[in-house]
Amino acid sequence: MIRSFRRHLLDRFVLRPSRNELVYAPKERVLVTVDRMTDEYFVEYRRARGDGTCGELSPDHQPIDLLILKFPGTAGRAERASDWPCRQLPESTVKICTWNAPGYGASSGRATLANIARRASRFWSLVTSGLPAQRPRIWLIGNSLGCATATYLASRPEVQIEGLILRNPPPLIQTVKRVARQYPLGHLTDAIAESVPPEMNLSLTAPGAQVPTVMLQSERDQLVPPALQMEVFDALPGPKRLVILEGLDHDGITTDQHEREIDQAVHWLWRRSLAFRDRPA
Repeated sequence: MIRSFRRHLLDRFVLRPSRNELVYAPKERVLVTVDRMTDEYFVEYRRARGDGTCGELSPDHQPIDLLILKFPGTAGRAERASDWPCRQLPESTVKICTWNAPGYGASSGRATLANIARRASRFWSLVTSGLPAQRPRIWLIGNSLGCATATYLASRPEVQIEGLILRNPPPLIQTVKRVARQYPLGHLTDAIAESVPPEMNLSLTAPGAQVPTVMLQSERDQLVPPALQMEVFDALPGPKRLVILEGLDHDGITTDQHEREIDQAVHWLWRRSLAFRDRPA
């Protein structure tokens, strides 16, 4: 009972769900309802031309070279997701699927940290169950809180992927405690912060994500300071590359000055993920 109450308070502290209608064209909206649970995600097909441009493709275009699953942040919505990193990729055909967590958009259920990992595993199964034997490479991309979801999946032995991209990953316990201490009596919330479900605790899941990883870190992140993000980066056991986004806060928008390093990191992940997939069993 006490743990449930603490987790309820933590959900109120961390999550910012919304269900309002948003424009999502040209993405395709997908709703899958099984056992009275509905998962909503949005799909787009892109052709990376290898010259910094990216074109739209029809849904029936095959084969796919790269499948990307995206997980937005605490106030994010799949409808607003961009086609990044399509423009940074070498010439390839890309399918991007971006998920709305429970309580967001039309995904059923209450917005709670305790539900996210289980439902993310279901989303993974929905998207990958029909892949051919010679499947495309698969990358997971998380933004902020979505990093915890992506890293949880990457740590699971049944989830076979070749690449992981994280932007400003928050170790939730430390992050919540830090924010709370900015207020009077904030230390009283420590027990609430420590009620984070283990599946959403990057300190526990990052060591199991043994895949090539790129981490994008906002230099002036005031919500998840770089020192906390580095705890996650240091815990990642696979090949990894860090890109510092100079001058940006947590939700800062990248500019041309950041593009060279980002391009290099994406190309590094492309090469690493190919070698990772073709490594001996």
